[in-house]
Amino acid sequence: MNERDLARSYAGGRIAIGVLLLLFPRLTVKGLWGAEAAGSPPVMFLTRLVGVRDAIIGAGAIAALQGEGTGAVRPWMSYGAAADAVDAVATLLAYKHLPKRKRFMLLGAAAGGAATGAYLMTSMADEAH
Repeated sequence: MNERDLARSYAGGRIAIGVLLLLFPRLTVKGLWGAEAAGSPPVMFLTRLVGVRDAIIGAGAIAALQGEGTGAVRPWMSYGAAADAVDAVATLLAYKHLPKRKRFMLLGAAAGGAATGAYLMTSMADEAH
């Protein structure tokens, strides 16, 4: 898999997660944090905000990938990496309050997304030159 294919998968995954969080916040929250959290209007609000953020970053990356070069893709990869890095820090700050069986998975997903975005940001920048 080359960098463009990886970037397309990264962006597509971000869109899919974003749409799930936006359209089905109760279901996704229930699966991650349990039924009690899923009934909270503020949690639903924040879940939808994160969903929109991820969908927009993914859509921007897909649109940039439609072009010939990779220069336009790099900023979108950096936005995704930054968002995921902040998610990883937020996960660490809340770690002891997260469900024991899911906290490592949440941290791994956020850190993995940040690392993938950072890799793509740098590798696609190298391709552009």
